[in-house]
Order: sequence, then structure tokens, then C-alpha cells
Amino acid sequence: MVKLILMAIVASVVGAAAFTQHLKFSYSDFKDYCSVLLSISGMVFTIMGIWIAFVYPIAIKRLQDPDKIKIADFTATMQDTRRLESIVGSVMESGSVALCITLIYLCKLLASAIPAYIEYREIARAAGLGMVIFLTLVQCSAIFSVIHANYLFIGDLHTRREAQEKKADIR
Repeated sequence: MVKLILMAIVASVVGAAAFTQHLKFSYSDFKDYCSVLLSISGMVFTIMGIWIAFVYPIAIKRLQDPDKIKIADFTATMQDTRRLESIVGSVMESGSVALCITLIYLCKLLASAIPAYIEYREIARAAGLGMVIFLTLVQCSAIFSVIHANYLFIGDLHTRREAQEKKADIR
């Protein structure tokens, strides 16, 4: 929660600075950047969703079988729990980014038909920039969560390999 508040503060400061400095950028550039952000969000959302389905089949099976739903203890170690939290968190963040970009496009579509929009276009532009900065920070957080989850996964693979090698040496 603190992380989101800090991101919102940074985005608000950037939006306010853009307004006071009369920063000009074209809607085409804004739209292109939002499209890239939306693509990244979609990739993270899709890939991590698939990874959850493949890496955690027991968790998925428990959720699909209503007769065997137990208290969610999907992992044996805290490291696995942190990895699952990172993956699910990145999916949620990326999905939120995609939803917000969709709403930004909808607002632009609806607002451009309102006469007051032309009068307050500079405020809308600054607010849009602030929102895109916020969404960029959220998406960066999702990407870092993916990187962190993969780092934990690689560490787990090495630990398990070493444990298997020790067992093989004992035999």
C-alpha cells in the first residue's frame, strides 16, 4: 500500500509539473506509449498466468475441485510462498494497468465530445500524463515482481539439484 501511495505522489508531482510548465505532447505520442504499456501489461498478465497454471498445478486443482478445497497452503516453504505472491501480484498489477488504460481511452473518447474539454484540455493532458506515469510505475513493479519470482525459482532449482546430488553421493 505504501508503494502505491509513493507511486501516486510521484505521478501527481509529474502531472502538476507538466501543467505548470505547459508541457506539450501530441495525443499520438501519448496513444503510442499507452499501446506499448498495454502490450507489456498483456504479456506479463498472460505469461505469468500460464506460469501459475503450470508451476502450481496442485493449487489450481484444489481450486477446481470444490469437494477438496482446503485452507490454502500451496507450498512447503516460505520461499515458495513469496514466489507465488510475486507471480500473482504481477498478474494483478498488469491486469490493473490494462484496465486503467482501457478506461483512459474510453474517457478520452467520451470527453473529447464535451465542449468544456477544449477549455480544460491542458489540465486533462497533465492529468493523463500523471496517470500514465503512475501506470508505468505499477507496470515496472509488476515486471520487477516477475524478475524476483524467477530469481527465487532459479535459487530453488539450484537448492533442489544440490540436495539430489547429496542424496546420490550418499547412496
